[in-house]
Amino acid sequence: MKSLIPLFRLMKLFSGWILLSLLMGIATIGAGIGLLGTSSWLIASAALHPSIADLQVAIVGVRFFGISRGVFRYLERLISHSVNLQILSELREDFYRRVEPEAPVNLYSYHSGDLLQRMMGDLETLENFYVRVAAPIIVAIVITTGMSLFVGGYLAQCGIILAAGLLTNGFILPSLTYLISHPWTRDLTEVNADVSALMVEEVQGLEDLQSYHADERWSGVIQKRYSRIAKMQNKITAINATGNALSLLVLNFTVLGVVWAAIPHIGRGELNGVMLAVLALVTSSSFESVSSMPSAAINLNLSMKSAKRLFAFGEQRLKIKLPDRGIPIPPGDKLSFKEISFIYPDALQPVLKKISFSLNKGEKKAIVGVSGAGKTSLFNLLFRFYPPSSGDILIDGINLQSVDQPDLHYIYGVVSQSPYVFSTSLRENLKLSKPGSTDEDLLQALDQAELGEWVRSLPDGLDTWLGEKGVKMSAGERQRLAVARLLLQDPPILLLDEPTANLDPINETRILNNLFKIFNQKSILLVTHRLARLEQMDEILVLDQGEIVERGKYVDLIAREGRFKHMVDFADDLVSSDNELLFEM
Repeated sequence: MKSLIPLFRLMKLFSGWILLSLLMGIATIGAGIGLLGTSSWLIASAALHPSIADLQVAIVGVRFFGISRGVFRYLERLISHSVNLQILSELREDFYRRVEPEAPVNLYSYHSGDLLQRMMGDLETLENFYVRVAAPIIVAIVITTGMSLFVGGYLAQCGIILAAGLLTNGFILPSLTYLISHPWTRDLTEVNADVSALMVEEVQGLEDLQSYHADERWSGVIQKRYSRIAKMQNKITAINATGNALSLLVLNFTVLGVVWAAIPHIGRGELNGVMLAVLALVTSSSFESVSSMPSAAINLNLSMKSAKRLFAFGEQRLKIKLPDRGIPIPPGDKLSFKEISFIYPDALQPVLKKISFSLNKGEKKAIVGVSGAGKTSLFNLLFRFYPPSSGDILIDGINLQSVDQPDLHYIYGVVSQSPYVFSTSLRENLKLSKPGSTDEDLLQALDQAELGEWVRSLPDGLDTWLGEKGVKMSAGERQRLAVARLLLQDPPILLLDEPTANLDPINETRILNNLFKIFNQKSILLVTHRLARLEQMDEILVLDQGEIVERGKYVDLIAREGRFKHMVDFADDLVSSDNELLFEM
């Protein structure tokens, strides 16, 4: 039950509506009991041919309970589902609040399919927690107590028998159902998440699976998982059906018990004979309040597992200093690294060691190095995906950890190695960086990013749908789209993470020249392993195993004949080899 505490906190926000919904639920079942009890008294009394005046109150009661039951049921459904939707809205917002501070770094250990299952399947399960678990339990407790006292007021024995039957159906059988179904519901949630992850991977990797003729084998694995799910669901259904059958058996035995206990008292004249029918039907109708308890037990099992998975996010967050909301957004005139060291959680060796450098307004600096040198880790620190293990990152003298993360959007813009393209139109993808842009602004940015002719050749122009992850664009076009976003954003600091990784040398030179020309007055930090256009850099920092081993201008580093000179020579040899191969072909 501990896993449900966050859910109860969310439900507390709607305590007034929940209370009203519960009252409507109790009133609905109470009206049903009143309808059967009054009807049975009316029919049994009418058989004795009394005066119509003696039956007048009962006739009015039947009309009242018959109408009010429908009204109360409608109001109960209306209010309870309204509460359900409000709780769902809060659950989604809470889930986002838990995920967003951890993204993207702390999500790397999750399968995308598992995340999808948490966002869809687990949320859907908890969405129905109130209607299928909480409300039935509370209504059952109130009706069981009230009807046991009511019937016990006529005959104590009958009240005890009714209480025993309602407790058996409402709590003992559901508890057994809960215990028996617990292993199956627990495993069902896990297998559903596993299947969801496999399905997403199959769709994402379908081309490779087909290339290696492994698609049928992969589908076979998924089919086995679905067969396992079917077996689990059959087990749960069988347990639920058995519980329902036993509930019906207990109901019938309880009615017989109440009738058996009442007959002697009627024979002795201690109880009016008409009340025998009333007691029998009131007892039978009282079980409506506990009829959904076996299902509630199974749903409770599912809800606890889903809650544990859903609310697991945010329990072990990185210890990042909360920003001071009073700090204004820095202008971004100077970015400084002061003795920065960093080691990933659970890693053995640090990836950055005592990194120190500054990027002043208008300066252009490049960070180069082989794969694994620590370039990407340095960018992760800039975006506050991780806090530094030691040292400080300062923006205009203000510690980066004191700046609100959304404010970083106004300080620096990014072109990454693999820019994400959303499944929407070209216009909406561009407006991601500057929502208020006009079509003229968008086209101007596309022209500067060497995409203008391509866009004008499209039948739908800016309204062209780019497909899932930009599947309708080439890798180079996606890279230019990211450059266009940066042009629209116009931040004071540009962070370029392999911005021309997917471009040919000619377009690479054109894009870099455009960037340096357009953002001539901006600060630029370029991270790359491609050494084109580095002559324009004010300083080049050479990273190796997390340390700055060389720094200086292009000409100076070449003349030094150190690590950087070796990288340039190696790159030239690769280009020469490629050219010779093309010439031979």
